[in-house]
Amino acid sequence: MSKMRLFHLISSRKLIIPISVVIILAIMPLFGVYPTLIMFLYLVLLVMSSMWNLLAGYTGLICLGHASFIGISAYTVGIFTMLNLPYQLGIVVGGFSAALLSLLIAVPTFRMRGIFFAIGTLTVSEALRAFFTTFKPTEGAIWGGAGIPIKTAISLRELYFFMIPVAIVSLIILRLILKSKVGLGLMAIRDDETAARTCGVRVFKCKLYSFLISSFFTGLAAGSFYIYQGHVEPVSAFGINWTMLLMIAVVIGGIGTLEGPLIGAGIAVFLHIALARYAGLSLLIEGLLILSIMLLQPRGVAYLLHKILKKIYP
Repeated sequence: MSKMRLFHLISSRKLIIPISVVIILAIMPLFGVYPTLIMFLYLVLLVMSSMWNLLAGYTGLICLGHASFIGISAYTVGIFTMLNLPYQLGIVVGGFSAALLSLLIAVPTFRMRGIFFAIGTLTVSEALRAFFTTFKPTEGAIWGGAGIPIKTAISLRELYFFMIPVAIVSLIILRLILKSKVGLGLMAIRDDETAARTCGVRVFKCKLYSFLISSFFTGLAAGSFYIYQGHVEPVSAFGINWTMLLMIAVVIGGIGTLEGPLIGAGIAVFLHIALARYAGLSLLIEGLLILSIMLLQPRGVAYLLHKILKKIYP
């Protein structure tokens, strides 16, 4: 490839934004610990919300039990660190444990549709929370139930640079899926499952693919987050707060769009930090915000920005 061809490729409009984003992510630690922490939380939520959007926005599976994947991955990572095993291995195994859990619950939950599927997945999270409340691999307990410490010498900087490729790979895979025949099948299932089956779409396999991929990357992000937090306990790990946070990011950004979680995750992180002092009212405020967005701008902020940019650059 000639130098002129390479320069033209790099300077093309399609690559300017991705290259700029990667450069910004790479230099973020130079600005201090707090900006790095904000970006780390953003990347974690971006991966989780993108994977929740794969289920809800593209497959039509409103999953209220995503916390089950988060919690099982967090406990897996916690046990790995207790055994003094590499944290990278713990995070990867945590992702696979979340995928294995999704595989186990797929058969019973896929028999349900609509609100029944949502309630079924929520029941799984609550059942796991109850189980891990009595799970005590160590003496004593951390607040909120049978929690375990996650003791590592890993810095926030290392976790941040670990999350960057995880986020990039997850978005690339998501885009490839949606551009493939599987993606077309998922959207056909979302629009009308019966019609999709009639047209030859392998409904169960398509759902299972999206479920496995969603749970795996959610597990990777969850393991990274709980290593940073330093402990895991069942009330928060398997709690509804995670589901609310993912719903906020996707609904605000734009459900069923690739850009939605990119925008919504940033807004959700800002709201989470801003509402931290109002712990008792935060869920209420977030719920009202979701309802307002759904009523006033159901397609999300991404669609609104697209309309504005289209007027500016017709």
